Order: sequence, then C-alpha cells, then structure tokens
Amino acid sequence: MLVEGALLSGVTLVGWIGAFHVTTHSFTRYLKSRKWEMSRQHILNMSEAVVSGLQSVVSSVCGVLVVVSCGHNVMRARHSLSTQYAWVMASYFLYDTWAMYQVHLSSLKEGSSSSVRSDVVGRLKSFMQRRTLLILHHLVLAFILVPILIYRDGIGDFFVGCFYCVELSGPFTNMRVVLSRLGLKNTRWYTANGILMITTFTCCRVLVFPYMYLCYGSQHGLGLWGVVRSIPLHCNLGCLLILLPQIHWIRLMVRGALKISRGQHITEAEEKID
Repeated sequence: MLVEGALLSGVTLVGWIGAFHVTTHSFTRYLKSRKWEMSRQHILNMSEAVVSGLQSVVSSVCGVLVVVSCGHNVMRARHSLSTQYAWVMASYFLYDTWAMYQVHLSSLKEGSSSSVRSDVVGRLKSFMQRRTLLILHHLVLAFILVPILIYRDGIGDFFVGCFYCVELSGPFTNMRVVLSRLGLKNTRWYTANGILMITTFTCCRVLVFPYMYLCYGSQHGLGLWGVVRSIPLHCNLGCLLILLPQIHWIRLMVRGALKISRGQHITEAEEKID
C-alpha cells in the first residue's frame, strides 16, 4: 500500500502543479486579449484559487460517496476512496504550500523589499511570518493527519468521508479570491458568494463535528456528551486541533461581512486571500 500510495501522491502532485501552470497561462492570455492590466501576484493568486476550488470539488465528491456508503455503520463500514484520497490530499497540501510561496515571491518582486528578495532565508522567513497559520495547517494535515487516515486498520471510513466533505465550502472561498482580484468586491455577485461561503463554511467545517459525534452516538445509544466521554482522548484532541483554525477563519469571515454591510472597505490582509 505504501508504494502504490506514494506513487499516487507523486502523480497527483505533478497534476496539481501542472494545473497551476496551465491556469496561470490561461489567465495571462485571457487578460492580455482583453487588455486588462493585472499584477503577476494577482494572477498567481487566482490560479491558486482555481486549483484549490478544483480540489474542493473532488474532495467533496469523494466525501459524499464515502458518507452515503458507510452511514449504516459509522465505525466498520468500508469504502476504498477513504484511504485512496488521503494520498491525493497529502499531495495537494504540499502543492498548495508551494503555490502560496510562489504568490509570496511574486509579491516581493513587485514590492520594494530588495534585501529580502535577494536572501533565500529572508524570503522563507517572511513567508512563514505572513502565512503562519495556513502553513502549520497544511503541514499538520499532510504529515500527521493523513498518515492517521491511511493507517486506521479499516475503522471509521464514515468519519473520513465527513472530513473530506469539509471542502464543500472551498468553491465559494476560492471564488471570493477571483471576484476580488477582478475588482468585483462591490457587486451582488461578491455579496451572494460571501453569504454562501459563510453558510457552507459554518455547516461543513464547524457543525460537521457535532454531527459526527451525534451520528456515532445514535448508533451506540449515547448523547453528545456521552460520546465525548466514551471515545479515546486523542480522537477528541484531533477534532479540536482541526476545529480551532476553522473557528478562527469563520470569525474573520463574519467580521469582514459585517464591515461590508456597514459600507466599509475590506483590505486584502483582512480577507486573508493573498
């Protein structure tokens, strides 16, 4: 399984990087044909968003298939996609860390930090300072959570499917990037997308945790707190580790939505989209 999984990760890693370059080339040609001026950083940012949206769709489809197939027995029912897609997801998080770094490098080249641009250590340090939470999020998922998903002894495919379904909010999160870069922040499209983004993010990345606990409890005659007390501590801690960043990001989204409703300007830093 290790050899096949590593091969799958390698192939899909090449695929993610290839999709990023193809999307960047397509955006560049389209903007040039329309005679629209846009910085290289923003083009790369949109390309990263498009590939991220693609991964979100694929992950969500896999998640729904696993959840529907395994809902009758949340602990013992099996589906091959629960393990196979974990290898794909690992390659995506490594790719996305690389893609974020490419966007960061582009922002440095277009800025005035020449001393930082010429120093590899300085570039890496500034990147880690700027995207600390996302980098930690990606590395923890790729090197800690993914191995757990793969080496589970065939237990809990239903919950793995629920985990994949958290990406249902991804298309709307990434569409915000594209709309923002195209200068459409003050349109109904941006507002409608924001509402859908917050709604799906709350349901799929926050409420999914009590949903999983309740599903387990319904098949074992336990309430929500009974599940918390009965399952292993590392399961509760793992869920908490994943949940906390989601709460932080939903807080940022709601704060941004409130500013927009008051007619205030939302900066790129506040959107956390670059």
